[in-house]
Amino acid sequence: MVVVGIVGVLSAVGLAGFGMFVASAKADAALVSTLSSLRVARDRAIAERRNFEVHFIPPNRIQILREELPAGSGVTTAAGDTYLEDGQKFLKVPGVSDTPDAFAGTAPIAFPGCGATCATVMSFTSEGTFVDSTGDPINGTLFIGTPGKTTSARAVTILGTTALVHPWRWDGVKWVD
Repeated sequence: MVVVGIVGVLSAVGLAGFGMFVASAKADAALVSTLSSLRVARDRAIAERRNFEVHFIPPNRIQILREELPAGSGVTTAAGDTYLEDGQKFLKVPGVSDTPDAFAGTAPIAFPGCGATCATVMSFTSEGTFVDSTGDPINGTLFIGTPGKTTSARAVTILGTTALVHPWRWDGVKWVD
């Protein structure tokens, strides 16, 4: 009976830990797919000498469009669609601070001109920058998470002048690389 009791307690503890592990793995998968989408867009912009527009479409879609020539014609071609899966979405988890990059992220899509939805056109350029519709470099943060799960908080920051894409993970106390 003692052995059965010990096995029962260990199983209960393991099951609780497994649930937290699964939630964390889902959040990490969303972070990886976001990073991949953004880095591919940046790399293609430089390699193909074309601007690649990035559209963050709530609740969980990242759309990449290639701007066609002549520049400024408004003609684009779909270059990729990424959907965050497993309940992940653009979300600023309550109680979680801004990332150490401190781009003043208070909204899930925290870029200049963005609010609850983001109508601002943002692009990776062929020169290796991340800019707004006027061509000015912009910095910002994209927050990802699962509603009600603080440990699922993830973020991606983009530094406009270099188009550096930086991932962050909330460890329950602070943001870590």
